[in-house]
Amino acid sequence: LTIGRFKRNFIYFEPILIIQNKIGPLNVNNNKEKVIYLNSKKFRYAFLKLIFILIQHKPKVILSTFPHITLSLLFFKKLLFRKTLFISRVPNMINPSMDNSPFHILIKILHKIFMPLSSKIIVTSEAMRNDYLNRGIKSDKCFLLRNPIDSIKYRNINKLIRFPGKGLRLVFVGRLVHQKGLDRIMHLIKNIDGCHLTIIGDGPKRLFLENLVIKNKIVNKVKFIGYSDISNAYIAAADYFLLPSRWEGLPNVALESLILGTPVITFLEIRGLQDLIALVPKNNLFLCKNEDELEKLVSQLEVRADYLDPAIRGILLKEYNTPRTYAQKIEKIIKELIIENKS
Repeated sequence: LTIGRFKRNFIYFEPILIIQNKIGPLNVNNNKEKVIYLNSKKFRYAFLKLIFILIQHKPKVILSTFPHITLSLLFFKKLLFRKTLFISRVPNMINPSMDNSPFHILIKILHKIFMPLSSKIIVTSEAMRNDYLNRGIKSDKCFLLRNPIDSIKYRNINKLIRFPGKGLRLVFVGRLVHQKGLDRIMHLIKNIDGCHLTIIGDGPKRLFLENLVIKNKIVNKVKFIGYSDISNAYIAAADYFLLPSRWEGLPNVALESLILGTPVITFLEIRGLQDLIALVPKNNLFLCKNEDELEKLVSQLEVRADYLDPAIRGILLKEYNTPRTYAQKIEKIIKELIIENKS
């Protein structure tokens, strides 16, 4: 939530950050910023509280980063927030994200009706931008702004962690959910000699995946770490980062891997990463057409030369947004939007 104030042709911002709960990295300890926690595990239980907070603060601008929250607020725009400007950030490709929602028919209807009420829409890839333009959103309303990466933070590693032994070392980091597609590459791990996959993360699909590992008889080739706040130590020491997702927007974890100098293997379905081909040296970002192509690729890859004593490598991504440049671009979008609607 961002409030814009006016004074003698200058725009002053009083930012208020509203967070659903304190679970994970969003537990902000910064007294300089105003942070409001809704203290709810599920958004539907916090929605009314959010509405009351917004009515109380009368924001000039609302910046929403999750589609289900965005659509919920846009639904009430003409009734409660007629003068409020909405900036909607979209983290995932539209169709696959909605198709895999438990209420996909309703969400598609709401999306078609209410997303055009957004004052600006922020997307993270050309593919997402083209998708919105094809849906009738005007080009001047749709901004492409790739996710920020703090390279100094991610490359600050005390000790790299690599699964012991010889052979190709792959790593995955993310929530263990259907979207991430780990279930469709387990049989590939079984077929590739000498490779090992470290899975970092947790989620509702963990037990299913663990049983799949047992079923495929690859217990010695796959290790589940669970959530780790030093996942960068595993990524930097691996030979390749494996991202078998069924859909994504612009996956931060792939950007982080490239920042750490670890090449990324994924599928063409992750259309947002196609933007980065020109920004990454050859043979460091692989977009496979299907599972067979991925299996063939991985079976031909070589172990990194320094696997016995891995050292952090150089950054592979030529251009990226830092947290500072990202914040500056967001500020520019807000200022331009307020100026456009000053009357």
